[in-house]
Amino acid sequence: MPPPPSAARLAALVLVLAAAPASARIAVLPLSGPRNANLERQLSSSICAKMGCVPASTVMSGKKVDWDKVRRARLEGVLVGGLSKATRPQVLEVSFLTPDAQRAWRERYTVTNGRISSTTLSQIRDAVHAAARQPAATAAPLASAAPAAAAAASPAPSPPPGEIAPPPPGEIAPPPAGAAPAGNVSATGESPRPDLVEVEIAVQLVHRSWTYTNHDPAGGLRTYTLSLVTEPRARLGVYPLRTAEGLFASAGLELSGAVAVGPTVAGDDPAAPRFPLSLWWLDAGLRARLRLGSWTLGPGVGFRLSHQSVNPTSPGVTLEGIPTVEAKAVRMGLAFAGPIAGAFGLAGELNYLLVLSTGLDAAFPQQSAGPAFEGRLGVTWDVSHLLRLFLGGTFSQETYNLNAPGSADAAKASTFGGELGFRMGL
Repeated sequence: MPPPPSAARLAALVLVLAAAPASARIAVLPLSGPRNANLERQLSSSICAKMGCVPASTVMSGKKVDWDKVRRARLEGVLVGGLSKATRPQVLEVSFLTPDAQRAWRERYTVTNGRISSTTLSQIRDAVHAAARQPAATAAPLASAAPAAAAAASPAPSPPPGEIAPPPPGEIAPPPAGAAPAGNVSATGESPRPDLVEVEIAVQLVHRSWTYTNHDPAGGLRTYTLSLVTEPRARLGVYPLRTAEGLFASAGLELSGAVAVGPTVAGDDPAAPRFPLSLWWLDAGLRARLRLGSWTLGPGVGFRLSHQSVNPTSPGVTLEGIPTVEAKAVRMGLAFAGPIAGAFGLAGELNYLLVLSTGLDAAFPQQSAGPAFEGRLGVTWDVSHLLRLFLGGTFSQETYNLNAPGSADAAKASTFGGELGFRMGL
């Protein structure tokens, strides 16, 4: 006696439920190309919060996807992706592959500062979920569910010739339930805002010279050359205006300065004690930062005080011929920074100084300011998000018009050398 129709429908429904997983289950593989652990965590945290994820090693044999493992694990598919090597702008390509090694979905996205926005993460997550559930959405009506379920339960055909090689092995473990993702990614997948406070400290080793144009030694003016001077430099920045995305990154106040440690100049008698030379400068100003792909540009404006003077020796002997400088200037500059390969990057700053007053001795009544500029360029290494090391070069040049006939037309201070330091952000 054949079973009643209601019993047949119930058996079909049970078979469908047994064959279909409770929720989509996929494997998220590491990205190929330049390594970006933060971006990988962003992707896995967003996708695995909505779908069930298994470790990448579950579906891999060596460096390739093992599709037999994918089918035995009854996964809906595998998510693979890669980052372009170019950084202006960097592009992320992600694809969802079905258990029979067919690409069900692929899209490309622009990466800004090594991250993608929360809106883009939501788009990727929803697209992957839709691609993973596509077979269920196109399933036949319930009356024919039993044959379809039986066919789905049978072993899938072998993938077409040629294997899809995922990125180098490495595991993206699904985050624990309720736990925040590691790194600089918030629990909602949003990119973090730039640092509120930055501290930069460097030790400079520089060569400095003080020379003249049309110099007549009989006029009493002296030159000097300092072959190697240690000059610590520091910068403190506070940036209360910050955004996580868009062209504008941050803006705030900066205070910076440097002082030479122990420079001396010789007098007329080489055997006599040398004269201490005081050299320092101090800056205060505003800085804004703009995002250009993975790079940042930081136009800035501020006010600078710079000082030069020769102090007496311990017996009280003074040295004439090197003018005292108490210059005041408006500083206009542009800083820049960005990656070049992995954790390594470039950073630099160029400044032009509009000297308002020189503060030269009264012996030069016709004095005026000439052009002044400075620059730094270095290689950076991001040890972590909080700590960056840098090694680079520095130079500066200041010109003062003395207009002193019989002595010199102008004085020029030139400095160049190298620096080693670190930057910390909070």
